[in-house]
Amino acid sequence: MMNDIKETTMKVEVAKQVAGRERVSALRVLACAWPALLLATVCLLPFLNKAFVIDDPHFLTMAQQIIEHPTHPMDFTICWNIGPGCTKAYLLTPGNALLGYVLVPTVLTGAHEWSAHLTQLLLVWIAVVAMASLTLRFGWDKQHAIVGSLLLVAVAPFLSMASTAMPDILATAVALVAMERLAAWKTEQRWSHGAGAAVALGLAGFARSHLALMLPLAAFYLFDNAPLWEWPGQVRRRFWLWMPVVAGSALLAAIIAITREHNLALNPPVAFSGLWNILPNVIGYLIYFVFPFPLALCWVANRLKRRKLFPVIVLIVAAGFTIFIHPRFFWVVAFVGLCMMADLLYETLKRHEHTGIFLMLWILIPLPIAYYGHLPAKYLLPCMPAVIFLCFRLMEGLSVKVFRVAAIAMIVISAGYSVLILRTDAEYANFGRDALYELIRPPVAAGEKVWFEGQWSSYWYAPLAGATLTFPNGPQPKPGDFLVVGDHGEDGGKAALLRFPNRTLVNKVTHTYRFGRTMGDGIGLYSNRIGYWMWGIGPGPDDEYELWRID
Repeated sequence: MMNDIKETTMKVEVAKQVAGRERVSALRVLACAWPALLLATVCLLPFLNKAFVIDDPHFLTMAQQIIEHPTHPMDFTICWNIGPGCTKAYLLTPGNALLGYVLVPTVLTGAHEWSAHLTQLLLVWIAVVAMASLTLRFGWDKQHAIVGSLLLVAVAPFLSMASTAMPDILATAVALVAMERLAAWKTEQRWSHGAGAAVALGLAGFARSHLALMLPLAAFYLFDNAPLWEWPGQVRRRFWLWMPVVAGSALLAAIIAITREHNLALNPPVAFSGLWNILPNVIGYLIYFVFPFPLALCWVANRLKRRKLFPVIVLIVAAGFTIFIHPRFFWVVAFVGLCMMADLLYETLKRHEHTGIFLMLWILIPLPIAYYGHLPAKYLLPCMPAVIFLCFRLMEGLSVKVFRVAAIAMIVISAGYSVLILRTDAEYANFGRDALYELIRPPVAAGEKVWFEGQWSSYWYAPLAGATLTFPNGPQPKPGDFLVVGDHGEDGGKAALLRFPNRTLVNKVTHTYRFGRTMGDGIGLYSNRIGYWMWGIGPGPDDEYELWRID
């Protein structure tokens, strides 16, 4: 039985290698990509005017800094509630500065929401086209290329991140372009492909810090399927094949040297990292591969089809003990993910099959940053192509009809869930903007002085409404001035009330989430520190902003 499986796998791999050498034309790629391009455009266009939220102001401020000082993207002061006061941006977060350069046109044209979101839509299109092309270059047929690009768009949190001004879609697009160009370089050895791969590989680590690991992953991909001891011989015979990786490494090193400030741009801040983050981050990492990613579903279907019941039985029994010992559902989901990952790694290593090991290494890329302050699902988006390809491999042997039905079901359910998140997150973001304008503009128009303390929505929209920033050891409101504070997810600011015990509430704006929410009450679309689920139903506590007069 095992010999038959190995023989079948080898035949499939040979067929894919032959197919991968076929010319992949632009027309063929677009013919595969257009359904996903249409899906993404239709889903995102209604949210072009969604308010900026969470870390959007950080990257918009970075773009403003780049306009003034192009080689110092992180050398600006930001007053995030993560610390006791204002500090330099490079002390709070890793580099991740590539998006700042991409957002420069948005800032130069007025920093409108629609401008930033159209920029993200363009990045979505690039990612979709690269995904369709990469699928074909890896030897899959047109049907798989269509399904793969649709799954890339449909599976959360791709669409929700595309409706922000954060770097996750950019990182996904750059990673996809890097691997697509590298695949083209490996099969065709055209120097234009190699140059494109080198540039994209060099930029990947500047888009999201952990994507610097795309460089060793790319080096591994360029080896042929051979024992480890034969690799030095491969390098000696064709050393030039690894030139894109060498050039990409040099480019990333040059970027870091030019743009870093007082610390290495790829180093996470000490205040926001530590060993205590590893367990919750690993739990989140495992959960995401079970839901909303479809990998666990495909794995279970594959094992049942092959009558390989032992891993599934162990999973069910252990999940039962997990529920009994620690009755919290996310532990059960995480354990399913752990069983799946262990089984996939074991089988891949047992076969010594190059493509399988490559894909498993790809999805492991986010794990080394588990000691960072959080590991939300958006950090895993650059791994989504590998997840999709692993799903394709697990579904091999299914009839065309069964594959189509399964693919359509996954796409429809995933897209529905993603649109649900989009709608709810737009409600969350827009409330922050609208409430701040409602509270701040009237007293400012009357000549009153209004102050604010907070991050996220407050940090961007409160100054636009006319308010002035206050923070500990900084400028403070005087008696008779007004102070706006909020309880909007973790927007913060209410800590400022402790500094002003003598105050009078003037106005309050509240919002009840009747349909669901994406931040707060154990729900954390943007951070697993708040919750492991990206959307949750139920009202939860009301979000609110308050306007106080200092007595």
